[in-house]
Amino acid sequence: MHAYEQAKLLANQKRAEYCVVTETLDLKVVRRIYSDEGIRIDKWDFSPSIRAVYMCDDGDISVAVSRKLPREPYMFALVHELKHHFTDIPLLQGGRLKCGDYNANELIEKSAEVFAAEFIFPESEFIQCIQTMGIQMKSCTPEDVVRLKRSCKACVSYTFLRKRLVRLGYGEESVLAAVKFTNLEESMFGKPIYKQDWFRARRNSKSSN
Repeated sequence: MHAYEQAKLLANQKRAEYCVVTETLDLKVVRRIYSDEGIRIDKWDFSPSIRAVYMCDDGDISVAVSRKLPREPYMFALVHELKHHFTDIPLLQGGRLKCGDYNANELIEKSAEVFAAEFIFPESEFIQCIQTMGIQMKSCTPEDVVRLKRSCKACVSYTFLRKRLVRLGYGEESVLAAVKFTNLEESMFGKPIYKQDWFRARRNSKSSN
């Protein structure tokens, strides 16, 4: 079995073990899994190129994660590191694996990406969702991506959705790559409350009192 298929299989096994449901999977659930696995989460100030690092030293297990990440990438980074915890500790302890080094450990790091994607939003559920929306192969529009994100209820970013749509053949990279999806969502459905002028004015008024 290919390493990526093994990563997907492991992700679904761990979802079952921890009774994970896509619609309710959030940071609180991931933190509970970390607690059960005895992993400490530390927030660090990393450079933009580093999201998280798994560390295992004499039984002291921790993950350092960038405090600057938005919610969806933050959770993806934490789940990515879970894969290293479940399968890669012997390599880490032997000094043969430096987490995040894609040049030296491309297969291992990409397997962790596959694990995280499947754990957060299983491919079978993803395909069912886009088929329910009526999206055909090679036909996904930027507007479809926005509607998908709002309807799927999985804690995933626009980048996550774009990459998977392209990989599975439902979307074209040339059509979706340069789209500013947050701006498009606001043009389709309006600004979220926290960005509206009246809300900002009320918040500023409270902070000044």
